[in-house]
Amino acid sequence: MASVAPANFTPGQLTPARRISAESGRNAGSSNTSKRRLSSVKAIKTWRVTVLPGLIMFLCTLGLIFLSIFLLFLLISQGMFKRQVVTVNAQLADTYFWAPYGQSCILTSDGFTPNSCDADTASVIPDKPFAVVGTELAKQWAAELTQAGGTLYVTTCILGGTSNVGWTDLQFIAGYDYFPECLPTEPQDVAGMAMLETTIRDTHVDGLYFLTLYADLDPSMTVYSYVNSDGTTQNLIDNIKRTLISVDGQVETDKLGRDYIITSRPLGDRYLVTGFCDTVVEELSELKDGLGLTGWSQGKHSKLPVVPAWSCGHVVENADEVIVLQAMSSFLSLWFFAGDMFITIEGLGGLLSGAPVLKYTVLSGLERRKWLLVSIVVNSMPGLLYMDVSRIYYYSTNGFKVYVLSSIMVANFFTFGFFIALSLFDTLVGLLRSFSSCVGYSAPIFTAVCIVWMTQVWCHDAFFLDVYNKFYSAPAFLGFYVNNATWPSGSYVAEGTPPIVTYLVKTIVTTVGGSFGIAIAISSIYRRIIHKQWLVSTVWCRSNSVLSALHLPNCITALPLESSNGIKMGNKMYCKPSTIAIMGYTTVVERQKWGKDKRHANQLPNQLISIYALVPAMVVPSWVSSLGTVDHNQFTPTPATRLAQAKPVVHTRGSCVV
Repeated sequence: MASVAPANFTPGQLTPARRISAESGRNAGSSNTSKRRLSSVKAIKTWRVTVLPGLIMFLCTLGLIFLSIFLLFLLISQGMFKRQVVTVNAQLADTYFWAPYGQSCILTSDGFTPNSCDADTASVIPDKPFAVVGTELAKQWAAELTQAGGTLYVTTCILGGTSNVGWTDLQFIAGYDYFPECLPTEPQDVAGMAMLETTIRDTHVDGLYFLTLYADLDPSMTVYSYVNSDGTTQNLIDNIKRTLISVDGQVETDKLGRDYIITSRPLGDRYLVTGFCDTVVEELSELKDGLGLTGWSQGKHSKLPVVPAWSCGHVVENADEVIVLQAMSSFLSLWFFAGDMFITIEGLGGLLSGAPVLKYTVLSGLERRKWLLVSIVVNSMPGLLYMDVSRIYYYSTNGFKVYVLSSIMVANFFTFGFFIALSLFDTLVGLLRSFSSCVGYSAPIFTAVCIVWMTQVWCHDAFFLDVYNKFYSAPAFLGFYVNNATWPSGSYVAEGTPPIVTYLVKTIVTTVGGSFGIAIAISSIYRRIIHKQWLVSTVWCRSNSVLSALHLPNCITALPLESSNGIKMGNKMYCKPSTIAIMGYTTVVERQKWGKDKRHANQLPNQLISIYALVPAMVVPSWVSSLGTVDHNQFTPTPATRLAQAKPVVHTRGSCVV
C-alpha cells in the first residue's frame, strides 16, 4: 500500500555544491537546456514507473478496508445472522453420500414382516423403536399398501456413515412390486420415500427418533414453491408427514419438524450460533438437469420426482451488537486511514501532471499505525462467525460464494492481527533492551502471500465440504449404529460442534509462519545485495532530531530505515519527508497567501502532527496537538502544544530534517 505526494526535496538552503551547480546551469547554452529537458522527461517516466506499482498496492489495501464494509452489507443481505435455505439432496453416491444398505424389508399392514429386514438395517436403532417405525410406515402408506395388494417392498439406504462424512441417516424407499434402487440410473416408480433421523425436544430428555414421509397416493401432497431467506426458490412437497417416536416406542405427530439443532461458539457464548434443519421433501423437476441426474425416484401415480431433504438455517444471539461493532470499526478504519488517503489524492495531481513525486509504502508503516491496525482487525473479526455459519450452506445456491467472502475476512483477521502481535513483541523487547539493528521484513510481501495462501487452502470445494461435514459430526445425543459404528443423525449434545477455527489452526500457523519467513528472506537478500547489510541499522536514526523523537523499532521492523534511505550532505544525515510519513506523521503549516505555488509552504515553519490528525487539523486545528516544529531543517519538540484555532492550516509535504 503506497501513498504518493508531490516531491519536495528541500533542505531550505542550497549547499555550496548546489550553488555552483545552479550557476553552471544559468551559464549553459541552449544545447544544455535541451539535455535538461530530455533528462526531465526521462525522470518523469521513471517516477511513473516506480510510483505506479506502489499506488496499485495502496489501492489494493484500501480495497481490503472497503471489502470488509462491502461484506458487512452483503452478508447481512444474505442473512448471515438469521438465514434459512433448502439444502439440495439427490440419490447420488459421490456428491450426496448415498449408499445401498438393505433390500429385504417386506411391509404389510402390521408393519415389517418379522425377520424380513436384514441384520444391518434392523440394528440401526433398538428393536422396539424399529418395530414402531415399521408400524408407522404401514399406517402412513396404507393407501399404497392397498394399491399394491397388501405388500410393499422396502429398500433401505444410508447417507454417510463413514469417517469422511461423520454423520448419517436412514432412508426407506417403498416399491409397489419390486425393491427400488438407492442409486438409480434411470427414473424408477415408487410408492413412497421416508427418512429416519433423530432429534431433541424439551419434553423428551432421552431424545427422539424422527420420521419424515412422502406418500405417492396422498392427494394433499402437492408441489409448492418455497422461498429461501436469500430470495432463491425451491420446489417442495406440501403436507408431508412428520412423526416422533420415543426410545420406548411412544408415537406423536410432530408440528415443529426440526432436527440437527447444533450450537457453535466462534465468538463466545454471548454470540451463540444455533444451527438447525427442518425436514422437507424436494420436488426435483427443475433441479434434475442441473444436477446431471439420469435416475431418480418418482411417485408411480403422481409422477413427481422426489427425495427427502432439509431446509437448514441458523440464528445468532445478540447479532445487533456484532453489526454495530463492525459498522463502528469500519468507520474508524476509514477515519484512521483518512490522512494517508488525503496525501495520496493530493499527490495524484502531481503524478498525472508529470511532476516529481515522492512515495511511501503505508503497508510498511502499519506497525506505526496501531489504531488503524486494531480497527482493521476488529472489523475482520466477525469473519470468524460468518465462516463458521457459511459452512452450513454447502448445498445451497449461494453457499460457496458466502463461504469464500467470509474466508477472505478471516485471512485478513489473522494477517493484520499478526502485525499487532509483532508490534507488541517489539515494544516489549524494547522495555528490556534497546538494539541498534533490527531484523527487517517486507510487509507487502507478507500481506500478499499470507492472504493468498490462506484463501487458496480454504476456498476450494473439498475443504468446504470437509468443514460442512464436521459441523454435523458433533458428538451425538442419540445416534445410529451404521457400518459398525455409532454416528450422529440429527440430535447433538448441548456443547455443540467445535467452531471452524478449530480446523484452521494448522493452516494459520503454517501460512503465517511461512509467509513471515518468506518476507524476511526476500527483504534480507534484497538488503544484502543493494545495501550490503543483512539487518536494518538504526544508528543514524538515533542521531536524527525527528526520528529519535518518534520511538524507533527495537528488534524487528518493516520500516525502510536503512541509512541509504536518508540523504547525506557533508557529515549530516537528513531524514526525508517520506520517511516521516511512513513513521505515521506529517506536517502542516499556517495558511498563507503564496499564490498557486504551495511549495513555498515548505520554507515556513512546519508543525509535526500525527497522520491520524491531518484531516481534523484542517477542520478544527485546536483539537490537534503538535509534536514539534520543523524550521530550517531542524526539529524542535514542543510536546502537548495545540494548534491555534484562529490560524487555519494546510498540509505540506515538509522538508528534510537533520
